[in-house]
Amino acid sequence: MQSIGDQSFMHRQELEFEQHRTTILIGRGLLGQARDLLVAEAGLTADDRVHLAVDSGPDGIVVDRHGRVLEAALEGGGGVSSTTLEALESAKSVPAVERVWDGLRDAGVDRQGMLVALGGGIVCDIAGYAASGWMRGIDLVLAPTTLLGMVDAAIGGKTGVNRPLADGGLGKNLVGAFWPARLVICDCDVLATLGSREFRAGLAECLKHALIDGEEAMNAFEGDLPSVLERDADALPGFVARSAGVKASIVRRDPREAGERALLNLGHTYAHALESRVEFGLLHGEAVSLGLVAACRAAREAGLLADGGLEVRVRSLLQQCGLPTTLPAGAALDPHVLRQVMALDKKSRSGRIRLVLPREVGRIEVVEGLPDEVVDSGWSAISKAD
Repeated sequence: MQSIGDQSFMHRQELEFEQHRTTILIGRGLLGQARDLLVAEAGLTADDRVHLAVDSGPDGIVVDRHGRVLEAALEGGGGVSSTTLEALESAKSVPAVERVWDGLRDAGVDRQGMLVALGGGIVCDIAGYAASGWMRGIDLVLAPTTLLGMVDAAIGGKTGVNRPLADGGLGKNLVGAFWPARLVICDCDVLATLGSREFRAGLAECLKHALIDGEEAMNAFEGDLPSVLERDADALPGFVARSAGVKASIVRRDPREAGERALLNLGHTYAHALESRVEFGLLHGEAVSLGLVAACRAAREAGLLADGGLEVRVRSLLQQCGLPTTLPAGAALDPHVLRQVMALDKKSRSGRIRLVLPREVGRIEVVEGLPDEVVDSGWSAISKAD
């Protein structure tokens, strides 16, 4: 843990990605020191232009509150401009990327410029893809304003946008690129303004990381949960750092998902299929919550789990987080259609569904070629009739 200035303390992590290096800073009061951080950690010079891709946030809170802090901190130098984005899965699209490109063009941002994203995972993904393409790639800085963004979306270099499916659904992250940020600024003070639903959604990814990491991480998650749910300002930086560290350590070993990194998709094949049904109105973390339950049930049906104890434990923790473990009333599932969506998932091979399933806490495996009835048992686990 290191100090910045006279009063802020932070956790620091370094992540190597081929020719790229990402510095991750987690602490309090960091947005107000953004220029100093960009100079020290991302190589910003006095002449470089900075363009902001800013999440409007509910009632404009991200733009009006956190955006103003960030802009004030970045004043001076080569100039600051911005594009405001809507953080909806339906708006996570190529036209959104083009809006950022237009903003970069109009502001005269060249190859020495920098794109800074301020917002949740959707805005971080849009901005990352925009940075990867503008003038064949410019420096990217991410300042996530959601718990999910801090522990997951902003770490690891994946960027991407959604594309419509032939059946009218939404294909998650079907277009994208690997483009790691130079710097990730996780100012935990911004979590005080995050809506309750959005905050709780981020806890699904934190639980997923604990499941992957092992029993010690699970016990720490359980122990920290009461203070985290209260958004204890002193507890949040360490909690975020622990969860982000799980993802960072895996990405460090497998940057392009050639092997171990696929474990981070625990529950996500189910989750992405659920998100394709936009009528369900699920946040990503809510879909992951359901996906974790479904993955536990499928693992049991596949004979990977000795009993249903892990599913019970996972359900209980998700319910303590205030997350869904069954679909909303009236949400009709068609397993055949959902299996078709799962076969389009980026993890599938030659149309064969690949699931990331738990054997036990700390022991997660990628499995493919499971019978349809095993895959469908996951859907049964989250249906109201189960």
